[in-house]
Amino acid sequence: MISITIPGELYTMEAKRSIIKINAERYKKASKKEKNEMLNDLEAVVQLHRKHITKLLNNTNKVYYTPQGVKLIGDPTITFTHKRGRKKTYTKELVPYLEILWELSGFRASPHLIFFIREHQKMLFEKPADLQDLTPEMQTKLTKLNNAPEHIRKKLLTISPATVDRLLKKTKARCRFARTHYPHPHASVIKKNIPVESYFDKPKYGKIGYQETDLVHHCDSNTRGDFCYTLTDTEINTDWTELRALRNRAQVWTESALKSIDQSVPFVVHSRHVDNDSVFINAHVLRYAQQYGINYTRSRPYHKNDNPYVESRNWTMVRSYVGYRRYETEAEYRILKELMLLISLRHNYFIPTQKLRRRVRVGGHVYRVYNLDTPYNRVLKSPQVTTEKKQQLQTTKESLSYFKIVDQINSLLKQLDLAYHNKFRYYKKDKKND
Repeated sequence: MISITIPGELYTMEAKRSIIKINAERYKKASKKEKNEMLNDLEAVVQLHRKHITKLLNNTNKVYYTPQGVKLIGDPTITFTHKRGRKKTYTKELVPYLEILWELSGFRASPHLIFFIREHQKMLFEKPADLQDLTPEMQTKLTKLNNAPEHIRKKLLTISPATVDRLLKKTKARCRFARTHYPHPHASVIKKNIPVESYFDKPKYGKIGYQETDLVHHCDSNTRGDFCYTLTDTEINTDWTELRALRNRAQVWTESALKSIDQSVPFVVHSRHVDNDSVFINAHVLRYAQQYGINYTRSRPYHKNDNPYVESRNWTMVRSYVGYRRYETEAEYRILKELMLLISLRHNYFIPTQKLRRRVRVGGHVYRVYNLDTPYNRVLKSPQVTTEKKQQLQTTKESLSYFKIVDQINSLLKQLDLAYHNKFRYYKKDKKND
């Protein structure tokens, strides 16, 4: 009785083919009964179909001659190197560059990332003049982008959003943020003097200067005591957004932030829409709005979608940077104050946003067409903004270094994290002393 020979290897596909190759010569010399017994043993060991095993055994060491006279010898351990179908154009070689660009763009969605790359390709792929002033980490990333081969650059400029999502799928899974929401409903008698305006009544696609304003709480899950806030103010037609850090809910901080925003935006604010937070629904803010001729309206109670533009900015420009931690110390406030101004510059001048252009209904499906552009470009294209303001914006844009802004933001985030942890060290010392 002839038994098969099994090498001492793991039973991967490569090992199974090795077993078949070792027993091929013996199989060819065996009788019909012996072949049947060998096939039974091989079938149990390699777990392949009987007909396939027979084909591999018969073709092992078989000599073939091509029409060109090339001699080929059958070997089951050599697999096919050719793969069927069209070869991929956008392969994993793009992933390291896409990861850097995704981080530089502030972790934007794939359509926004593509627009960011195409809009700022000269800035991204050429060596910046202030490279030596940046941190070593930023210098390494920019050097890698600057040294990218020409075929890599061409692919990055022609890649589609779906392909970006496919290539960055594992990266995004590692960097996914957890979203939470803590509503803070309040009521006030003064609400009766402020008209309610729903989302459907907003003058969309109208005159630039309609602002939506909201307050982001940096309190973790505990709303007791004083802590810092971020005031977010968004223009609904251009997405121009200004951020200001507040030390607490004192009226002096809110009014000061609103004045600073109204003086810094490149257009005239004619309307402001707020939610029902008591920091906005009070006589002081109402008096300020009336003094400067600003139309002041509020959302319906418990209708978060009446303030959708600024709500979307709360995550993109605040939570994605500083998270949901409780910031309450003077050191944390100073860092937040500087950080929010830099984030405003980054997003207003460099980061694209998506605006709905039109809806098309085809049968039961509604197709939406969007416009991708930066708030800066939308303001420049607007005929409602004066030439003087546009020239000031262009001068400001030319004076900004995107990579320096990103570096400063990253540095401030590290300082904020350090200040947050140092706060608990002091608390522990105080408890020990008590």
